[in-house]
Amino acid sequence: MATISQQPVSSELARLEESEAKAWRVYSKSLEGLAGDAYIEAEDRSWDRLQRKLDQIATRRSELGADQPA
Repeated sequence: MATISQQPVSSELARLEESEAKAWRVYSKSLEGLAGDAYIEAEDRSWDRLQRKLDQIATRRSELGADQPA
């Protein structure tokens, strides 16, 4: 039975890992080609958005009993 209950958790952890990677890609992409004030403004917004997403992911990992990425 333990294997059955761990499968959904493993699956969700894999999805969280992909969500984290995607959040970093979105962050990086949002800054491409920017310089000066445009970069600074975009970086502040993008960083805040990234941190919110990473916090959500960390919270869900914690709920699943896996505080660290796989």
